[in-house]
Amino acid sequence: MAKDRKYVYKIDELPFTPLVEEENIVTQFLLTDNVQISFIQNPPGATFPLHTHDCEQILIMLEGTEEHIIDGQEIHMEAGDVCVHPGGVVHGGKTLTGFKGIDIFCPPRTGPGGHVERMEKYGTMPNEKGEYPKNTVETKVATWFKGVVESMRKM
Repeated sequence: MAKDRKYVYKIDELPFTPLVEEENIVTQFLLTDNVQISFIQNPPGATFPLHTHDCEQILIMLEGTEEHIIDGQEIHMEAGDVCVHPGGVVHGGKTLTGFKGIDIFCPPRTGPGGHVERMEKYGTMPNEKGEYPKNTVETKVATWFKGVVESMRKM
């Protein structure tokens, strides 16, 4: 391992990557060789379209609610819930309240239409030292971590 390799990150310093532009859904990705973490924000009224991918996905809801659809079932999810998405299972959802969560993808979503391709499109890929570029994507939301902290202070 290189001595100048970056190993520790601040969520607020990860650049925004748009996920569903027309719904203003954004995320801040952390990418390794074997895992991809998504600090996702869905604004109130947003719909994440039904989709599928080969990798496994775990969604951890930290704030808000979503009417989540997985494998044809509609399930109400709220802060504190965790959903396991096996590879190849159709899923998506709609949030009336908006939500913040953590998605874990294993392995990372590579290939056409995947998250790695999206990171390349928006210039949010880390370099060979693991450093991420400065944020250049304008959003209507605070960074993920600041938003979670603000929400917790209101409790």
